[in-house]
Amino acid sequence: MAHKLAFIGFGTVGQGLAEILLKKQHVVRQEMGEDVKVVAISDAIKGSVYNSDGLNLALILDVVKRTGSLEDYPDDRGTEKGWDSLKTIEETNADTIVEVTFTNVRTGQPAIDHCRAALGAGKNVVTSNKGPAALQYASRRSAARTLASRAR
Repeated sequence: MAHKLAFIGFGTVGQGLAEILLKKQHVVRQEMGEDVKVVAISDAIKGSVYNSDGLNLALILDVVKRTGSLEDYPDDRGTEKGWDSLKTIEETNADTIVEVTFTNVRTGQPAIDHCRAALGAGKNVVTSNKGPAALQYASRRSAARTLASRAR
């Protein structure tokens, strides 16, 4: 079974992680016992692409390097384009949202809204942004405690 990822943001950090996943997929499979598939990528500048069966990471990276746009990814059967970040978070079949956008250091946005949406949709979320933790720590801790107490 595959663990499905959706990237929110596809700048230097997102593309770097995609390259690592592509190069190390055999190690991930061996050590974790499952495949990791990227099913969606949404970027405010580069556009978006989603396919519930998974995207070809090598092709995505090539397309973005050549054209600068995710929208130039070939239209495979079931491929969707033009989704914003929140629709991508809420409507894809991703298990985990990888939030790697540029974030305003004063407001923590848009990372805070992305993390909130992912958790609200029942998805895991990882982020490279410090804004959500630094600016929303107390409320996120409270929400986590509430969820943990419901799980017991």
